[in-house]
Amino acid sequence: MAKRSASAPSWRHCKSVDQAHHLIDIGVVLPWKEAHHMAGSMSHDEQATIIRYLVNRLCEHSDIRLSQEILVESILVLLANAGSERMLVVLLEELFSNPQSEQACRVLMEVVFSAEYADKGHGVEIYDLSVVLVCELGFAIQSYDLQFPGQLKGVRQLLDRVATYLLSASNSNSDAVRLSLIHYFGETEQGLVDKPFFNRVMSRFGHTVLDHLFAMLFRKKVEAVALQYLLENMPLILEADHHTQVMIHESIKFYALKNTDRFGLFLTALSATVGALPNEQYRMAKRALLLQFSALFRVVSEVNSKELGRDLVIALGFLKAEPTFFTIMRELESDSELRPLFREMIQKLMHATAANLDLADLVVLKNAKRGRKPSLARAGEMGTVSQVSFLAQVAG
Repeated sequence: MAKRSASAPSWRHCKSVDQAHHLIDIGVVLPWKEAHHMAGSMSHDEQATIIRYLVNRLCEHSDIRLSQEILVESILVLLANAGSERMLVVLLEELFSNPQSEQACRVLMEVVFSAEYADKGHGVEIYDLSVVLVCELGFAIQSYDLQFPGQLKGVRQLLDRVATYLLSASNSNSDAVRLSLIHYFGETEQGLVDKPFFNRVMSRFGHTVLDHLFAMLFRKKVEAVALQYLLENMPLILEADHHTQVMIHESIKFYALKNTDRFGLFLTALSATVGALPNEQYRMAKRALLLQFSALFRVVSEVNSKELGRDLVIALGFLKAEPTFFTIMRELESDSELRPLFREMIQKLMHATAANLDLADLVVLKNAKRGRKPSLARAGEMGTVSQVSFLAQVAG
């Protein structure tokens, strides 16, 4: 009787974890406004407790469709308003600690992409988060199977289902969805020669996403997060098919010529990042970037942009360990269309690398300029989910 008297009649009156549990038990969906209030009034631990309770109830009601929809919508609404990747981690930990985790994963994926949510006013936000959730679920399935081989049954079927559901979301115009899909399929197909899903999403909207991200590098308030996303995902994008390579070249050429100073900084930062990656695992990305830079260098020579040419020489220096480096540089040097000054830059680069000079010595190739060269802001380490959320809000 005491518990009943303390129960809240609705989420609007919910003041405690026990009251939240009662509302979940009687099947009341959590509205957006009340979830937002809870995010501000309840501690992280209290919200985490509610998330765990919702997950366990979902595992228990894996064969009751209406209960599934109520629980999944409540989970998504609470996650969206919590605004913390830690909550997503709590959800996944609780899910995979449950004996019914395999069935619950199937239910979760089916419901998030087929349910009619009660909250029509925030349908876009809920859908965006559902895609993010399924991406993280796919990563978690792979990670769990690596740590505990054989404990999770039907892993291949689960991952195929994740890929199928996510591909069905690729027609969305949402920036959050597109950024999430590029990251997910880029990571899951990294290193594979055949990339059926990744090539498909890049062909569908890769050009638009790259243009948005490159444009953000010129906006002070967002450049740090855009830079982090690009440095983490460009090595994956560089492994895509020929169509994507052409697209990358066109985008890089446009923005490099639009703002040579700032984009030159990005190109050197990208090259330093890719050059430092493990050689065997990222061989395709390194060779692709080398080819991209050599193609861009020809364009830069044609328009006679000396400063960008020098930035590219420094960027190329970070890739000197790539086995095809000297072959590609010799082809570039012998290009009859290259201007003499630019040919000289490549010759100096080849000499420096052949002599095994420190990369810092290549900086002397740059002329002194008045004033200070602009720098790119760096963000603290943000998780991919936070990056996607931030960049999508800015783009929207």
